[in-house]
Amino acid sequence: MGPHKNSIYIIIISWILGLCIIGINIYYLSTGFVDWLIHNSLPVVGNVFVGIIVFPIMAIYIISVIYLTFRKDRTVTFVGMSVESNQIEMEKGAEERTIDHVPYREDLADIPLPQ
Repeated sequence: MGPHKNSIYIIIISWILGLCIIGINIYYLSTGFVDWLIHNSLPVVGNVFVGIIVFPIMAIYIISVIYLTFRKDRTVTFVGMSVESNQIEMEKGAEERTIDHVPYREDLADIPLPQ
């Protein structure tokens, strides 16, 4: 994003709100399932089998949410210019601006265009 990235205050507020939403989601998912297990009309054997199947799925879901929350993006998507070259480009004006080098993005090379 370069110069368009969020300020530290927006980042902190976003993280706090995101963690609250994830926490609420995990809380209601787990308490809702445990409440259903306690108050359903299945026999005990059915409850055990449902618990054996659903608890690992819930654990995988929670682990994947935590992974997606804390992973780092390693792809550079912004190619910035130095301060001096930005100043020179601004002084040239919009008519004379040229792009010397546009990096080849392998991930964008084969995107089909809408028809």
